[in-house]
Amino acid sequence: MWSKRLFPFLLALIVLSACSVSAWQAPHYRDHPLAGRIWNVAEERFVSQAELVAALAPADFILLGETHDNPDHHLLQAAIVTAMANAGRRPVVAFEMFDMTQAEVLAGQLKVAPEDSGAIAEAVGWAKSGWPDWQLYRPIADAALAAGLEIRAANMSRAKARGLAQSGLDGADPGLVGRLGLDVPLADTQQKNLRQEIGDAHCGYAPVEMIDAMAFAQFARDAHIAHEISSAAGDDGAILIAGAGHTRHDRAVPLHLRRKAPGRSIVSMAFLEVSDGEQSAPAYAEPFGSPALPFDYVWFTPRVDIRDACERFEEQLKKMQQSKAAAKKEE
Repeated sequence: MWSKRLFPFLLALIVLSACSVSAWQAPHYRDHPLAGRIWNVAEERFVSQAELVAALAPADFILLGETHDNPDHHLLQAAIVTAMANAGRRPVVAFEMFDMTQAEVLAGQLKVAPEDSGAIAEAVGWAKSGWPDWQLYRPIADAALAAGLEIRAANMSRAKARGLAQSGLDGADPGLVGRLGLDVPLADTQQKNLRQEIGDAHCGYAPVEMIDAMAFAQFARDAHIAHEISSAAGDDGAILIAGAGHTRHDRAVPLHLRRKAPGRSIVSMAFLEVSDGEQSAPAYAEPFGSPALPFDYVWFTPRVDIRDACERFEEQLKKMQQSKAAAKKEE
């Protein structure tokens, strides 16, 4: 486990060039007053990188929540993986982006070529997965492989998630319900919050019944990820790479981890993109429907895209419709 004697060495490793304005990868708001600053939510104050590392180093589970297409988030995640390894930790590094249908192939590829992060994408069919370019995630894989850490799939398969969305709790497999604790629902406030978040993300295009189904599927995914990383984690725990929606401590993976692994310590983080004109860290809680940011720490970064979220959603929806139409013509 972590030793205080390794602390100075750890601090040196966590300092990133991305913390300087000139080295940010995301193009927008690089000179924003919050960019590069770290907010301790419980104590309502900014902390140094040293203080953040001191909090992360002894944690059993370190949950690193991202915006998927922001390269700065992935560079910061990679640095934390390296820092934990060089502190003597041997955590499993679990990815939301790999699901159970890819788990065996992923493990086999890493056994054959344990240092080749580039081959992972081809082996698991990343190009057809719908996730952003593998090159964004590759620094994290490189950091894990360089340290000899195990990379694992964490997510429920899309087919199983769709099945749960269609069946709901009443039609779900009892064994799965018991294993994941799906019969212990979210509190009413959190359930309402989740539905609202999903509805907002779909910009009014999703009917109420679809929102309810997607909310249950999201709840199940969080439970599944918690089950996988708690089962895989040894004495040195696990690091989770996932979207920030999965790392919020009020209703997502941390909630299920507290049920699955009581007594083990959890630190939830989010890397959040700054907004033009918003310089108050607590104000960033509003989009999460929470009175305070639902994380232990938030690391602010520049923004990749400044377009309205619904404008981006409608553009993505149009591309999907065009893709489906093209596929039908080819049949």
